[in-house]
Amino acid sequence: MATGEITEGSSSSPELPKIFSFQSLEGITNNFSRIFCKDPFGPVYKGTLPDTDKEIAVKKLEQSAEIPPEDFENKVQSVYELKHENIVELIGFCNQTLQITTERLLCYDFDPNESLQQHLFGPKATDGSNSADPSTNWDTCFKIVKGVCQGLLYLHKLEDPITHMDLNLNNIWLDRAMVPKIANLGLSRIFSEDRIKYYKEESPYMAPEYLNSTGMSVSIDIYSLGVMMIQITTREENNDNLDKASRIYIKDIRKRWTAEHIASVYSSLDSECLHQVHTCIKTGLECMQIDQKNRPSIDVIVDRLNTI
Repeated sequence: MATGEITEGSSSSPELPKIFSFQSLEGITNNFSRIFCKDPFGPVYKGTLPDTDKEIAVKKLEQSAEIPPEDFENKVQSVYELKHENIVELIGFCNQTLQITTERLLCYDFDPNESLQQHLFGPKATDGSNSADPSTNWDTCFKIVKGVCQGLLYLHKLEDPITHMDLNLNNIWLDRAMVPKIANLGLSRIFSEDRIKYYKEESPYMAPEYLNSTGMSVSIDIYSLGVMMIQITTREENNDNLDKASRIYIKDIRKRWTAEHIASVYSSLDSECLHQVHTCIKTGLECMQIDQKNRPSIDVIVDRLNTI
């Protein structure tokens, strides 16, 4: 249903996502002023449902005429069916034509406290720099790493596996208990492959082979996961999208983050936790190997993290 009046939060079945009107989402988000984060696919706003005062997240997708209205709703339905502790749950959508434009928004049953990017590195300064938050203890960081891996395991082991295509620190949302949730999943189904390549060609999280080939593979997510594991563990960002610069970043991490350096940076940790740090760095580097055949699968990664 793409045109006409749409009842706020209506749904023809409890197993179908709710349908929101564009006007109702304007009110829920205070005229789209409560922005939480933004990426090339569109901004995310915080909203409050008027009947329950429940906080939700609303993503306003960039205009994309390449998505037929009916096809969009079918793709939303496939994302709506995904339920996991470490996945941001979709509850509804808007697919409404207003004059000459069609507004498409996704509504999530989640009140994000902050993104992992915000938590680890804080807001960007005017000079583009940021600073890590050293107060976050290792137990919390390791819990976040394992939670992200569990969410990715769920996506990759579905009967029809989902490649996220845009894993990065901004797309890991933390609730108030510091439980990580993978956000913005399903965009690989909503947007075309060419559109994703166009949006992500400058991302340091994107596997180098993807921009030079066709086809989506779960190994692309593994590369992105590796970048995140390194950043979470070392608090060092790789902001350069150039492949050569990424190779330099990886070489530098491998050279400097020795067992001695880990023990120095994490001097308060016991031997068991130091082993966890070392394993996360080692695994992250394996995930970022140029040859995708040499990257570990997500089930191997989960088993490794669960046994240390």
